[in-house]
Amino acid sequence: MRLRRHVPLLQKSLKHNVSLRPLLLSQWIRHRRPYTQTSAAHPEEIAVLGGGIAGLASAHFATKEFPKSRITLYESSKDLGGWIKSKKVKVPGGEVIFEYGPRTLRPGAGAAATIQLIHDLGLNNQVLSTPKNTPAARNRYLYYPDRINRLPAALSDLNFPYAFKLFQAGLLSGVWSIVSEYWRPRRSSRITDESVGDFVSRRWDKRIADNLLSAGFHGIYAGDIYQLSAKTLLAPAWYLETKYGSISRGIAAISQDDATAGHMPWHPYVHEQYNAITEDMDVDEEFMRILSKQSTFYFKEGMQHLPLTLANKLRSNPQVEIVTGTSVNETRMEDGGSKIEIITGHPSSPTPRTFDFVISSLPTKSLTPTVTTMVVNLWFSNPHLLSSTPGFGYLIPRSIPFDQNPERALGVIFDHDATLGQDSIPGTKLTVMLGGHWWDGWTEFPDEGEGAAYARAILQRHLGITAEPDECHVTLNRNCIAQYTVGYEERGKRLDEQLRKDYNGRVRVVGSQYNGVGVNDCIRGAWEVVRGMRGGGWKAKRTGLERFTDERDWVLVPPTGKYK
Repeated sequence: MRLRRHVPLLQKSLKHNVSLRPLLLSQWIRHRRPYTQTSAAHPEEIAVLGGGIAGLASAHFATKEFPKSRITLYESSKDLGGWIKSKKVKVPGGEVIFEYGPRTLRPGAGAAATIQLIHDLGLNNQVLSTPKNTPAARNRYLYYPDRINRLPAALSDLNFPYAFKLFQAGLLSGVWSIVSEYWRPRRSSRITDESVGDFVSRRWDKRIADNLLSAGFHGIYAGDIYQLSAKTLLAPAWYLETKYGSISRGIAAISQDDATAGHMPWHPYVHEQYNAITEDMDVDEEFMRILSKQSTFYFKEGMQHLPLTLANKLRSNPQVEIVTGTSVNETRMEDGGSKIEIITGHPSSPTPRTFDFVISSLPTKSLTPTVTTMVVNLWFSNPHLLSSTPGFGYLIPRSIPFDQNPERALGVIFDHDATLGQDSIPGTKLTVMLGGHWWDGWTEFPDEGEGAAYARAILQRHLGITAEPDECHVTLNRNCIAQYTVGYEERGKRLDEQLRKDYNGRVRVVGSQYNGVGVNDCIRGAWEVVRGMRGGGWKAKRTGLERFTDERDWVLVPPTGKYK
């Protein structure tokens, strides 16, 4: 295949997905093949339910896989893109971009489908990135108990004075339990899942869970580690304890065996999906090489530039119809089991329409609860307010005293460093994240004035910023982040069974409830669902939840990607 080499210069660059190891870049490039339809058989009418990034990406990949199919996308609101929202704000002397949702992405194997989508949309030259040696990549902070502490970017950073400082702060309390974990007893066979907090407390020390891990899970899930599932979110560690009796014993056994040294445990379903997408990739080689050297990447015009460009491309495609402001009230199998009827419109005057296949990104309430967050974006014209604390930002663990966080903040992002190059004028740009699991059970939430006051109080107490912001935007995101709570995988199996029974494989699900809460996860999930339709796959009795029901044992995968 001819490689494209006319690549615009990127101002910066990007990193790998934190949850899964990337495959070698050479493997990505070596195994690429065009993403095209492999069978003449195709569904004539495809419905996509939901116009967030998962639904939009599903529609896009479906147009590539089935160019003869007619695709209708339904979105209940007037806008497309879901939680990805950016706003360009005029300030004295220029413009700044506020992100109300996700703002950066990580490169690597987890971003393969996203990179393919960027390539398809011609957005390579709109990408900015953060090199791995910059403060935004290397400096991540944690607030504990009453101060900002820089976390080591690598073990090599942890010299004695630095480690002593972290011990003094109390952040490394319980760290010696990592040594004794080797001899701790295996969990009872009766425990089929447990919370992240309980798992880490049992295997290591509760202080590690409360002081360190809870902060990280605040940043990703805005969630409570004593509710979130260890089996799902700490899957490799869960597997190592299951097979070897302890995590460190498993690592030692793998490392000491010449046949498996350097290998990593993967579930075979996940590994096969990652291999499949890298084989399908058809992107610019040089662009891939640049991204592989970066920590994060984002867009000059803000993250919303991705779904907006994608929506425009779909609208310009004659095989696609986008219907906004229309809720889907019911989805049911027609008699005969080969067609799906979608009911839209007001219940008093419903509008039925029949489809051969449905991809749904709509939420399933029985699978996961959700949390509500508030995002407060602030911009100060003084660019030196945090010049002594460069970095990505800081997270706040559950264990700090209440008087240090009465506002129930989750963390603060230093956007002026994290998304460098977006704004036309220098300044200090910050995002304060509030709520999440701290607001569980609430029926009323802070209004804009209260949110702004909470954010300013946090910045004054934690960072010493007393200046008035030149701009302050407050956004309440209701039920925005799915929570993979204890028992998630069992609930997923039950949902898979119900979908097979109700729809005979003609309805498949995609989105943050099923594939992961990140943008990369949702786009990858869209690619996986559409790839599963390839050839006659759209007629198979699948649901998009095959990972839940795949009972194969984990495998050890070397950097070359073939398992033992």
